[in-house]
Amino acid sequence: MAAQMFNTAEELSRAVADGRISETALEAITQTPTATLRAFLTGSEKDTYGVTTDLQPLSADEATRLSVLASQILQGFDIGDDERLQAILEGLTTQFHLTLENIALLARLDSADLATARRDPSSLPPERKYALATRLSYLTNAIERARP
Repeated sequence: MAAQMFNTAEELSRAVADGRISETALEAITQTPTATLRAFLTGSEKDTYGVTTDLQPLSADEATRLSVLASQILQGFDIGDDERLQAILEGLTTQFHLTLENIALLARLDSADLATARRDPSSLPPERKYALATRLSYLTNAIERARP
């Protein structure tokens, strides 16, 4: 099975054309200037550097933000909800060094539900999974916003 290359500009252009996201939303999310973003999406971005009146290509930071966003919103929804819930928990415990007890206390959740979700989320009733998903997403967002 051959791996396919993910072309950020093509994938985002297709998403804009399909109405899944707008250029205005991409600009607001990534804070990439309109002209730079439009040049990137249309493929008219030039690889010129130095003093010029031509539009400059994306900065490394802009390219990274667009690539990460594109991969997450255009391919990330192929991941199942239970697997995503487990991944969120794994991220909170591994990346941010929170224990299940920390998470339970911060998010006002039952630590037994967290342990079950980590092991086998399909065994939890939908209403508990919903509470876990919304609160863990909120906690992850709060942590990410505090990072440099």
